[in-house]
Amino acid sequence: MTPQEPDAAPRRNLIVLFAVSTLIGLGGAVYEVALPLFLKDAKLSWRTMGWIYGGGAVATFVIRIWFGAWSDRVGRKTVYVGSLLVAGAATLATPLSANAWAQGVLKSITDPTARLREAMHSVLLYESWPKRFQKIFSKTRGVEFLFHFVGLLAAAALLGALLKVGVRSPTAWFIAGAAGLLLLSGALFALFYREPLRPEAARPALSWRDLLRLDLTRPMWVLALSGFIFSLGITISHCFALQLFFQEKYGASDTQIFTIGALHRLSSAITLLFLGHVFRRRLRMWFMLFLVSEGVFLAAPAFMPAGEYRVAGLALPALWTVVGVWLAHDFMGMGLWLPIQQVLIQRHSRAASRGEDVVVVTALGALGSVPAPFVAGALRELCLGPVAEALPFLAGINLPFLVSGLGVALSAAVLLWLPKGDDRPTTAAKEG
Repeated sequence: MTPQEPDAAPRRNLIVLFAVSTLIGLGGAVYEVALPLFLKDAKLSWRTMGWIYGGGAVATFVIRIWFGAWSDRVGRKTVYVGSLLVAGAATLATPLSANAWAQGVLKSITDPTARLREAMHSVLLYESWPKRFQKIFSKTRGVEFLFHFVGLLAAAALLGALLKVGVRSPTAWFIAGAAGLLLLSGALFALFYREPLRPEAARPALSWRDLLRLDLTRPMWVLALSGFIFSLGITISHCFALQLFFQEKYGASDTQIFTIGALHRLSSAITLLFLGHVFRRRLRMWFMLFLVSEGVFLAAPAFMPAGEYRVAGLALPALWTVVGVWLAHDFMGMGLWLPIQQVLIQRHSRAASRGEDVVVVTALGALGSVPAPFVAGALRELCLGPVAEALPFLAGINLPFLVSGLGVALSAAVLLWLPKGDDRPTTAAKEG
């Protein structure tokens, strides 16, 4: 679809997108943080969790490609609403069974629908407000991450209060609450968002061959390869390993885990809201720089021991000192490069197949998250065996974080293959 007249979409649609971003923000991160704790309470092993998370990543690839191409035929709104409602239903079913197979099936629904919604969000913004895309994308995603912070902080406070009165960790109820917010956001979008008419949307019916037809331009293949390496690296430390790392190494409680999750999202929200739209020139250079920065801060906790830290005679608790350093991976990384990445993806997408192009490149990149949970589990086992004997500083659970940081930094090198023209300014920058 060719973008409509520059920034001619009704203001009402923008308000709806901000409202939906708020609701998704309140529930989405609560689910992501609560799920590993729920699985841990169910006595599932790291290896089993790896299968659950890895299966979800495989399903994400197939479902995203199919429905991305379908959105070029039926419109973005249908796919956007469907992804929210299906994700909400699967999330609602998650606490009903601790069976590993059931959790694997449900994760194979929640993951692809969530990622599909993100892709449709980006496409909707570009087709509706192409001149202001980078700024509006940064703002809407920033609002989503800000309410991730609010939702997780509220969950942490509620969890702390319940534990004080002797109530067992209510992660199942947190997941159910997140599901309700997803369902509400889907209903809100369906009722109030007005998608422009798309007379040119008629295209040949989809066939199974479309799942195998990965037709991308060379720059999109570069972005896909970089995304694959990044997804592999980031997921090693951001799957179930994230919550368990801070619990096993620094003794964090469930309440503190939710607080860390809240601060994690706040660090991204700050940069997305206030700085995400600033870097409009030399896009490739900034993209690479921020990826390397993120990798450095991701790996840093692997070298930071548990115990007390002293700065200018002031005693600092190890947990929050390490968290402060680790949070810089978003503040100086993802919160800054994500809008740049989205500009480049939209720039190299073809107008007639934008939905398919955007979803295919992000789906190919996300395939890196398939082996990542298994890699995290294997690295964890190495930390308990020969690696710990040869390199004591990597004992415990440090190796997954070190490898994660290296992978994220490595994903920047691939971007050197992008056209030099990608250092040209965006439209908004040209206009001042």
